[in-house]
Amino acid sequence: MAKKTDDNILQSMRDFRERAEDYWHDIYEQAADDIEFCVNKESQWDEMARKSRADAGRPCVSINKIASFVHQQTNALRANKMTLNAIPVDDSDVGKAEIQDAMLEYVLKSSRADIATDWAGGRAIMGGFGFYRVTTEYENELSFNQDIKVKRIENPQSTYLSPEIKCPFGSDSTEAITGEWMSKADFKRQFPNHEAVSVDDITEAMDWQSEDTVFVAEYYRVEYVQDTLYQLADGTTLLKSKVDEYEGDPNLEIVNERKTQTKTIMWYKCSRDAVLEQTEIKADFIPIILVVGDEQWVKNKRYWNSLITNAKDPQIIYNYARTAQLEQLQKAGNRPWVADGESIEGYKSYWADANNPNMTFLPYKSVGENGQQYAPPFMATPYQGSPDLMREVLTSADEIKGTTNIHDASLGAQGNETSGKAIMARQRQSDQGNFHFLDNFKRAYEHLGRVLLSMIPHYYDTPRVLRITQDDEVYKTLVINMDPNSPLVQKYEKELKDAELGINGLYNDVTVGKYDIRIAAGADYNTQREEAREVLIELGRAYPQLMEISGDLIIRAFDFPDADKIADRLKMLLPPQLKDDDGDAPPMPPELQQQIQQMQQQMQQAEQALQQMSQELSDKSADRELELLKAEIKQDTDIEVAKIRESGRTDQEEIKGYASVLQTILDRTADLQQAMAEMQSAPQDWSTQGEDIDSYTSNDEPEQMPQPGMMQPEPMPNDMMMPEQGFDEQQPIMPEQPQDFEQPMADMPMPDEGYDEQT
Repeated sequence: MAKKTDDNILQSMRDFRERAEDYWHDIYEQAADDIEFCVNKESQWDEMARKSRADAGRPCVSINKIASFVHQQTNALRANKMTLNAIPVDDSDVGKAEIQDAMLEYVLKSSRADIATDWAGGRAIMGGFGFYRVTTEYENELSFNQDIKVKRIENPQSTYLSPEIKCPFGSDSTEAITGEWMSKADFKRQFPNHEAVSVDDITEAMDWQSEDTVFVAEYYRVEYVQDTLYQLADGTTLLKSKVDEYEGDPNLEIVNERKTQTKTIMWYKCSRDAVLEQTEIKADFIPIILVVGDEQWVKNKRYWNSLITNAKDPQIIYNYARTAQLEQLQKAGNRPWVADGESIEGYKSYWADANNPNMTFLPYKSVGENGQQYAPPFMATPYQGSPDLMREVLTSADEIKGTTNIHDASLGAQGNETSGKAIMARQRQSDQGNFHFLDNFKRAYEHLGRVLLSMIPHYYDTPRVLRITQDDEVYKTLVINMDPNSPLVQKYEKELKDAELGINGLYNDVTVGKYDIRIAAGADYNTQREEAREVLIELGRAYPQLMEISGDLIIRAFDFPDADKIADRLKMLLPPQLKDDDGDAPPMPPELQQQIQQMQQQMQQAEQALQQMSQELSDKSADRELELLKAEIKQDTDIEVAKIRESGRTDQEEIKGYASVLQTILDRTADLQQAMAEMQSAPQDWSTQGEDIDSYTSNDEPEQMPQPGMMQPEPMPNDMMMPEQGFDEQQPIMPEQPQDFEQPMADMPMPDEGYDEQT
């Protein structure tokens, strides 16, 4: 019975393979030609023409320009990294979407899915289509746990989907076949009871078999089972095949029913005459993802074109024109001599070797036997190049750009554009002209997310602890399906801190819920870091004060040695309200906090008094002096406060050591308040002057003296002097007027050492 079943499976696989190969033959042949044309430059010439030229000793040049156009698109695809996010389809699953995101991230990063997806995208650009697949592997040799892996399919011609598919990423395929090469030694080790032969005669005809290797096929088939779907009174549904499980349930009230089919995806690993392995794939789709390039339909016929499908002819013309130029250049290097036959009679051996650089002289006859004169031999006119060939070379090069929609601006070459706006417009033109390649790749990647979401609940249904690489550097631990009573809960308490209990009473239960996929595209992590650095540098130049409030974050964004240490030190200098509450720094002692608050209150009072005084004084010099005095006191105070805060981190017993410092600050504040009070008591008419005091000196003539009735300057009392560190007690509180200060100050008293009261 088992043998008959195997025979049916093998026959079904052969029938599908033959039917699929007949349908996809033209598309696959074109893809193979395009890839060969791009990769192997010798294939850019017709084989017969190349052989004919080689036999005749003529050059046959291939300058592969389209390879750079292909790399332009494939590298742009690699740089545009995509992220899969799970979207809950009902409100009850919103809280569990993050754990599904983490599971998707684990599968993609643990299997290095970017290798498979980027390869398939490159095949689609170069050949018109590509494939990658989703498989499962045991965690290790001693485990029953399975991991989901995303793997690439190196040769897209080895894989076939159902000819009836209409979806551009193959989600509607009901059959598929792929395979892998295996050495006969590995085959015997894994399947010792079977003969190591390739899958069938079709593969042998395509040279898919060698003496030491065999091609083992993997056949997928969707198998349907007829069933009846019941709708219950509470709105839920139930299959007839599952009714026995609910026998005796009083709430089982059927209100509606309809015929339906349930599907099972089966996987068979086959050689030519045996089914080596078989299992059910617990997924909603056949786990082979198709990536197409440029898909077109004409009269119900499908076309999958690559980027270079229409660029091959211009490339052939370019190669031919360049080869013709080379041939003419070779002839120019061997220019013939023009001479009268009689003039070189007897010297032909010399002239046969005339182009030898070691030839020192070339004899000839200048006078014939009858006395006639012979002209000296001369070389033919040198080759100047063919304008027609040069024009053809330039035209074919432009045609390659036109057929690929990739122009000089996108290739980094200097074009006709001169302004940055024009260059960006040409780059956008190239991006838009080939956007369908990126869009088809994105659709396939989104389908990959749906395949993974359908498989995760079945293959990760046991308590697991998974390690995820994050941002290419940091590792995080993911705990799933954990029983609250498990001893592992305490071990991974931090990881389960924000976890939610599922309907089965498990932390991070990934076996329940229904989700869809949202995809986000952007630069990879390293590119994002580079862009972030550039932005931070520009912000630092435009706003220098940014370093004062976020210097630690800016430095941490760089990855030079000891960047973290510098960032930590900058963080210590931040005000308390800007520091993260990470619990690393010890709290400031209450005594210091109280003293600092008192000092800050006194400073605020002093600042308010200074501001009030500044408003009352109309003299700009007085305002400027007050601002300087206020700034200096505030700066000294801030320095002392910073010292107190920094010292308070290490030892609370050092409070007494700061007492003298605080007392000094308080004394200075009191002095400042006393000085302000004395300044407020100064005569009110000292600021109502209107004459420039600099123009009134002891050498002035009588007619330059102030007019009668004007206020005369008076010396400032000595008690107006402000004692301050760095101030001379004899110095006035008002500094000498700057030369560029234009406010008249004839009545402003300016006491100074050596001041003459008569002046």
